[in-house]
Amino acid sequence: MLVRLPELHLKTTATDKLTRTYLQKLSRQNYVATASTILIVTFSVFWMLYQPGGQQKTIYFADSMYAVAAWIGSFWAWRTAYRARYGPLRLEPRYQLAWLVIGVALLSNGIGGAYYTYLEWKGKLNPVPSLADLGFTLFYFLTFIGLLLMPTAAKSRRSHIRIGLDAIITMLCILGISWYFVIGPIFAMSSDIPKLLMADSYPFWDILLILAVLLLIFQRTEPILHASLLLCGLGIVSQICADTGYALTIPFGIYTTGTPYIDTFWFSGALLIGLSAAYQYATIARRVYQERAHPIPEVNGTEYPALLRDEKPQRRSRVLQSLLIYVSLIVLLTLTLYSEIRQQNNVFLLALTAIVGLLVTARYLLVTNENEILLQEREQRREMAERLRIISAQLTEGLELDHLLTRIVTLATTSLGFDAAVLLLIEEYDHPLDALSSLLLRAASSRSAEVTSWRFQREHVPYQAVLTGKQIEVFWAEKTLDLPADFHDWQEEQQILVTLFIPLTYQGKIQGSLGFSSCTPRHFSERDMYLAKAFTEEAATVIEHAHLYEAAREHELFAQALANVAARLNAAAATGTRVGAEILQLICTEGANALQADYALLYVNGNEGQLLPVATFVSEREPPTTPNEWPPIRNGEFEANALWSLQPVLVQIENQLYSGKLPAITGKIPTLPASSARRNSSDNLPLRGAAGGLRERRNPMLREVLRRRNVQTAILSPLIAGITPVGLLILARSLHEGTQQKKAFAMADLPQAQDFAEQAAVAFTNAQLYQQLRNAHQQLQELDQLKDQFMITASHELRTPLTAVQGYIELLAEYGERISHHQQQEFLQKARRGCDELVLLLNNVMDASRLEIEAGIRPAHLEQVAVREEVRGVIELIEPQLTQEDREVHIYIPTKLFVKADPVRLRQVLLNISVNALKYSEAGTPVTFATRTVIDKVPSAIVSITDRGKGIKPQDQVQLFQRFVRLDSDLNSIVRGSGLGLYISRRLVEAMDGKIWVESSGIPGAGSTFHILLPLA
Repeated sequence: MLVRLPELHLKTTATDKLTRTYLQKLSRQNYVATASTILIVTFSVFWMLYQPGGQQKTIYFADSMYAVAAWIGSFWAWRTAYRARYGPLRLEPRYQLAWLVIGVALLSNGIGGAYYTYLEWKGKLNPVPSLADLGFTLFYFLTFIGLLLMPTAAKSRRSHIRIGLDAIITMLCILGISWYFVIGPIFAMSSDIPKLLMADSYPFWDILLILAVLLLIFQRTEPILHASLLLCGLGIVSQICADTGYALTIPFGIYTTGTPYIDTFWFSGALLIGLSAAYQYATIARRVYQERAHPIPEVNGTEYPALLRDEKPQRRSRVLQSLLIYVSLIVLLTLTLYSEIRQQNNVFLLALTAIVGLLVTARYLLVTNENEILLQEREQRREMAERLRIISAQLTEGLELDHLLTRIVTLATTSLGFDAAVLLLIEEYDHPLDALSSLLLRAASSRSAEVTSWRFQREHVPYQAVLTGKQIEVFWAEKTLDLPADFHDWQEEQQILVTLFIPLTYQGKIQGSLGFSSCTPRHFSERDMYLAKAFTEEAATVIEHAHLYEAAREHELFAQALANVAARLNAAAATGTRVGAEILQLICTEGANALQADYALLYVNGNEGQLLPVATFVSEREPPTTPNEWPPIRNGEFEANALWSLQPVLVQIENQLYSGKLPAITGKIPTLPASSARRNSSDNLPLRGAAGGLRERRNPMLREVLRRRNVQTAILSPLIAGITPVGLLILARSLHEGTQQKKAFAMADLPQAQDFAEQAAVAFTNAQLYQQLRNAHQQLQELDQLKDQFMITASHELRTPLTAVQGYIELLAEYGERISHHQQQEFLQKARRGCDELVLLLNNVMDASRLEIEAGIRPAHLEQVAVREEVRGVIELIEPQLTQEDREVHIYIPTKLFVKADPVRLRQVLLNISVNALKYSEAGTPVTFATRTVIDKVPSAIVSITDRGKGIKPQDQVQLFQRFVRLDSDLNSIVRGSGLGLYISRRLVEAMDGKIWVESSGIPGAGSTFHILLPLA
């Protein structure tokens, strides 16, 4: 995991092994190292003070301890370099090299000490000069290089020059002071030139270490390294103290190995330098662990670099630098002046002071130039801040998204001074990128007043390099991006050579990218990048506000639509007129308004498992339509399956997604016309559903109609009442040339569709319930009318046979003795016939009541029945009436024609129809029985009974098979009946999986034909 600390210009890579346990291990090791350092120094001081074993052993102890301390420090430095390369926290190579070089320096110092010990063991006391001095001298050069490799704050080229001058001036001043007090007196008093030169060389090398420390101070080493570098600095100071004491004593033979006030500082210096390495690595590891566990918010990337620095640390740093320079310079000048007053003729000191004076003059000129540049930069920053404030005010003038996007690219070219600007906006950036995501491009150039726009929509949009949230500088001659060909043509037309893409991000959401272009092949300056980042950040904020504003408006419209549905439902229910049709149309209208759809279609369950359109809505921009113009949805098709999905699904109507140039902007952005779009034949995208997606199934009818109306996607919203779907609401937007900016429905629209569908389902269910109540009320009224009609009919039909029976019985009772036997039998026969009519009438009433109570009847059993035999049996029953009325019967029925039926019930149906044929036709007219077979889904036979009566008018045929129905023309006729015979016949035929109907022209004499359809056996 790559981690960059905000206060450390150092790349670090943390592995999974960087844990709290590892940090505790580092702390324990550092405590042990610190304790070891204290123990070694303390023990060495006591040994050299009390010299146990004599002076000779003390000399050997001091020589050995010098090498051991240097090697221990070297081990600690090398271990830090190893950890920086292979440990749980890996640092950049420069840091590794720094401690590796310092470790080599300590190693060479220890080797020099070991050789020095060897020479003294051989009997050479204070062997100066010797080869050991080569190792000692190499220590200073390598330590100097290692300190220079330490990470420091980034500086400009001018700053490096000034820092170098400050360090050299301070170093030369310290050198002059050291010459006056230490080096010069030694040269004046000693005669051993080789020993003198070697002894005095160490203070010079100390000046080299002082230069390295000064450079670290002037370059403002990172705060996180201060504690460890302080330890390293104490070690260097210890080395300087020891070297100074050594240089003052060795030329005069005063120094002997084991001197406590000199050798102790060498031991502690080497140990402190190595110990600083261990503490530095542990400090960085602890900070990286904390940063990874609790990330610190990034510094605002749009701040101008000079503004990122804290003023207080800068002031403290400048005061420290000034003190180091001017105090040392004043001391040097004072010593030089004092030397001249005393006429000491110190030529070296005079020359050194002159060189320092020249360097101070050069520094003054450089600082003056830097101050002028800083004043200019401050003025430029003030101008940029004012310009950005004005631009920010212009960006927030309006929250209409389309005008805002145009304003962004226009201001980038007019107010910021870029040659061109291009805005790449993810139209649904609140949702993850996928194959159906669309990218809106808007571009403006300083060479043209026209703002150009494109829409880019294909499956590789999510992999656009400019949408990864990273800053990219593109030289178009060397590199290109996968953007529409029209955009590249526009870019070549505007002669754009380089573009800087800054990510549009708001609170971690990637909205897109804003590109700033130049017509000259150059890298963008620091000022240009600052302006671009600041403007992009402001643009991202305003775009987010515009999106929130549009979302609030959409929610307001949506809430208003829901309120309209509820209010209109209550109003429609209160009026009680055509509530069903009105609510269905209301659902379509308000659904289109709520989701800004051009088409809204409402389908409900129809006959034969189909979904039928019952209401439609079309926006004013589209051609008008009616429900009859939309095709039904058959059972098993994809749209019908969506009815049972229990939540809205998104369906792709157009398989090809388009990318290309949109019309020039004069208002809202038009969508891409299909005729001018560039098709991608490989883009076969799946359908998208609310839960895992749905597979695509072609519906050549409904989808073809939607496709002709320029619909790309549609939302199918089932209306659910409880757990039962009661309807399917289809919403679609038409995208064609000439319309305003409009997008096809996407996954983000499904939640709103779900909310509206729930409200619409309530309205739909309430409408259905209210309509059912109205229908039930109407049926009760009709039943009441039927009851009245039945009572009238029954009283009439019952009174007639009862009167006849009563009359004949009274005649027999009063005149029985005077009436002949034959006439008596005739009267009894007529009375019996009246009783039979009463029994038949009551049986019909009872059959009808039983059928209604059982809500349908099924025969006891269905078997193979010979139609001709059943017809023969019925004819035998009515044969007396046929003979009496002198009628002919024609039979056209094959002998071997069998149907599947209940023979008793079939005979009852045939008898009812045959009796009616005799009732309603004149005597002497024929009655015909005929059959024919039909081959449909189920092979069937049709039994037809035809009479030559007065016929039945077509308008009366609809209610002929209902209960208690007698035609108006029959109510006052001599033909009696209950109005139940045909009703009972219909119910019995339907119970045998059959069908009964009548055909008649209604012309007297043409008669009627009743057809009975039954399945073949």
